[in-house]
Amino acid sequence: MRRTRTPPPAVQERLIAALLPDVHAEPPPHSPAPLPTLPAPALPTSSVDDLLVGMARIDRSGRLHERRLLHALGWAPGQRLALDVVHGLIVVQPARTGSHALDSRGALPLPAAARHMCGIEPGPPVLLAASVAEQSLVIQP
Repeated sequence: MRRTRTPPPAVQERLIAALLPDVHAEPPPHSPAPLPTLPAPALPTSSVDDLLVGMARIDRSGRLHERRLLHALGWAPGQRLALDVVHGLIVVQPARTGSHALDSRGALPLPAAARHMCGIEPGPPVLLAASVAEQSLVIQP
């Protein structure tokens, strides 16, 4: 006796559509991720009587050597610092996660980008104003 196979019933499902997105449909609108709010860099607000003032020259490597002001601020070699450019001035403040640090000799390396933004060149002296109460140093060309 010979058996004949009957063909399976026609499948009405379309599996491809379940696996591939519809290319003709409008994509859902994307909303941007919220950005964290960073504190705005600011100049020290100490009175003039509370500022320590000095002058120093930037060496060819872009380092600032002014031990008296850095010592008055209590900054030692290895101190982590944050640098910001505000109104053509460089503002330096201590920060645990700062991307800059005093080198082993106590010199402050200034990034080339910050020096160029403020017009600071090696050779001519820069004016330094330190606020011990606010733990900040302002460098002006």
